[in-house]
Amino acid sequence: MRTRLRAHERRTQLLEVAATLFAEHGYHGLSMEALADAAGVSKPVLYQHFPSKRELYLALVSDAVEEMEGQVRSALEGTKDNKARVAGAISAYFDFVEDARFRLLFATADVADTEVRSAVGDAFQRVAAQVADLIAEDAGLDRDAGLFLANALRGLAAEGAQYWLSGSDMDKEEAALLLARLAWRGLGSFDPTS
Repeated sequence: MRTRLRAHERRTQLLEVAATLFAEHGYHGLSMEALADAAGVSKPVLYQHFPSKRELYLALVSDAVEEMEGQVRSALEGTKDNKARVAGAISAYFDFVEDARFRLLFATADVADTEVRSAVGDAFQRVAAQVADLIAEDAGLDRDAGLFLANALRGLAAEGAQYWLSGSDMDKEEAALLLARLAWRGLGSFDPTS
């Protein structure tokens, strides 16, 4: 039991170090040797946990998309107030862009790899589907219209958060609130009875 716990802790440590280094150097700019050195382990220990650099990278991408989905899901399920849901979902994107794993999905993702591209795209579609169901129900729209608006909202949140991260002088909470106000002015105008 103790050996499994240490192995899990070591794997978690390796993932944290790898997330930072892949975010800084990209997939092709990082060697397993450099990763092992930075993590303070030997290459054989690294290969015990991850049989290849690609497997390690895919584990990081999977972890990142799960985190992103979880943050958005928590924001949506945390209240029944739609205005608060919009603000919470947008804040979740702003929180996520500060995480080194964000750059794995947006800045340094090896999109030439079909498995990476599929994992990221599928996660975005799952997030959009969650939001679409709420929009369609609350605005009296069909599912296709809900998906259209949900994808547009996700793009608005992701692009706004990335712009903020790239050097805006605005406070994070202020930027997220400003974007939520913009989104809510549009979404809040739908009348389910019309």
